Amino acid sequence: MDQVAIHEAMELQTISITKAGIQATLNARTSILAAANPTVFFFQFFLGGLITFDAHFFRYNVSLPPAILLRFHLVYVMIIGPDDRTDYHIAHHIVRVHRKHKEALSPAQLKRYTLHMRKL
Repeated sequence: MDQVAIHEAMELQTISITKAGIQATLNARTSILAAANPTVFFFQFFLGGLITFDAHFFRYNVSLPPAILLRFHLVYVMIIGPDDRTDYHIAHHIVRVHRKHKEALSPAQLKRYTLHMRKL
C-alpha cells in the first residue's frame, strides 16, 4: 500500500502520477471506504484488560499512521473474540455465498449504504 499516495488523495483530493517522464496531477474527489485487520490476528488491549479506543490503540493494532487515520470521518471497530462456533458460522456463510455466486450485497444495497454513511 502506498501510504503517501493515500495521504495525498485524502488530504489534497489529488493523485500525482509520473509515467514516461510526464508528471500529472489528477483530481481524486471520492469517498474512501477502508477495512483493516489487526496486525497480530486479533486486537491487543492495554491498561489491564480495559478496552481503550484511542490513537495509541490504533497505532499498535492497525499499521496505518495517525495522519491517515485522522482523515477518516468515521472509524468503526468490530471486535469478535476468538470463538470456534462464531468462526465456523462466519466461514460457513462465506463459503455458502461464494458457492451460490450470490453477492453478499447487491450494488443497490451498497449504494444505499454508502449514501447513508456520507450523511453521518
